[in-house]
Amino acid sequence: MPVLESAGVRSVVPAVPFQMTDQKLAASLGLDCMYLVMLDNETGTSASRLGAELVAASVQITQAQPVRVGVTLDGPSRPNDPGFPYQYSLNNIGQTLGGVPGQPSADINAIKAWELSSGSGHITIAVLDAGVSYNHPDLYFKLTDAYNTTGVGPLGDAHDAFNSHGTHVAGIAAASSNNGQGMTGVSWGSPIMPIKVANLLGFTSDVWLGQGLIWAADHEARVAVISIGLDSGSDFLHAAVKYATERGVVVCASTGNTGQAGVKYPAKYPETIAVGATENTDAIAEFSTTGPEVTVVAPGYEILSAWDDFFSSPTYAFQSGTSAACPMVAGVVALMLSENPSLNTEGVVDLLRYSTIDLGPTGRDNTFGYGRIDAYRAVAAAKGERVCTADVNQNGSVETSDFSAWVAAYNRQDPPADQNFDGTISPADFSAFVMNYQFGCE
Repeated sequence: MPVLESAGVRSVVPAVPFQMTDQKLAASLGLDCMYLVMLDNETGTSASRLGAELVAASVQITQAQPVRVGVTLDGPSRPNDPGFPYQYSLNNIGQTLGGVPGQPSADINAIKAWELSSGSGHITIAVLDAGVSYNHPDLYFKLTDAYNTTGVGPLGDAHDAFNSHGTHVAGIAAASSNNGQGMTGVSWGSPIMPIKVANLLGFTSDVWLGQGLIWAADHEARVAVISIGLDSGSDFLHAAVKYATERGVVVCASTGNTGQAGVKYPAKYPETIAVGATENTDAIAEFSTTGPEVTVVAPGYEILSAWDDFFSSPTYAFQSGTSAACPMVAGVVALMLSENPSLNTEGVVDLLRYSTIDLGPTGRDNTFGYGRIDAYRAVAAAKGERVCTADVNQNGSVETSDFSAWVAAYNRQDPPADQNFDGTISPADFSAFVMNYQFGCE
């Protein structure tokens, strides 16, 4: 068939490669006329697009579906990926990086979060970058339909074999995990939608970026990772961010790597989750851009993830930047949406705000925003569960200082003072706080 030839099909074989015992039953179910079509990754043709073309091209083909990917349902306590012990961002036990020992628990609390969710196949993460490697073993089973706004190459081809920035970002957010190879992504079950909005040198424009965001929103992405920064915004880019948000996409964007105030666009827009970076001691990374727009921070120093560039075969590399912190937050958001798909951006931010670990000055500040994300607390909050309710000062533990923090929140009528979750703040919340204090943290 011409459609198969133009798509670069490698082979067409029966879906069941052996003779079935009950051929009559197999025929009644249609199993004897189902075939597996193997594509050549280099053509850039997506399985979904080819399926539609095949159905349109022949009356004998009634349906065509992409191969689905799943994961074993064993308890996800500690993934068996060999790179996991080096990922302090997920489980900090004091690993030394650059000669600096880490601070135990200065991580996103991923292991406990995975006890609640490891991600859903219904929550797709769009990676808007210079493309994603189609050849990396920790990624290629995860990739969905792609789009390319740069004008170089086919519209449906977002493969990147040169830059690897987007490959690193995609791996952090949702690499294949617990598969005995490579490293571990935050949201294991989430598909990755690669969208090429930057050239091989990493340069983009507000138009390319905006077009990619709109396309992602129209093709069922629920989370968008933008580890890209522009010095100025535009009406078009802002409208694209608003469009995506209204369509249910939670947009996570890097604040920038200037090490000073002045958050980059699109992170500067109020509709986004603006992400700064911390080190392995919970200190702010020296390169992290600060400002009043910062929403949260996440580990972004020496982060291990997938890597594939022109000079080597697919491998793994440590990289630093808010570009690495941003997909970590996006992965946590995907876990939250996996448990509560009805959440919008405002709902996600509200839950992140009260589930973070407060760093720096008490309360929100221009360096850490609301604090460093805690995946377990965030996912539990999305599920409607109480986790560390009495940790009013959000320092990660329940202690005597939370009494004064509760009084202060009560006087300000802040939401953390509502300890019985009845929607109002009243004296009854004090006795509820005492009970929650005695319960402590799990």
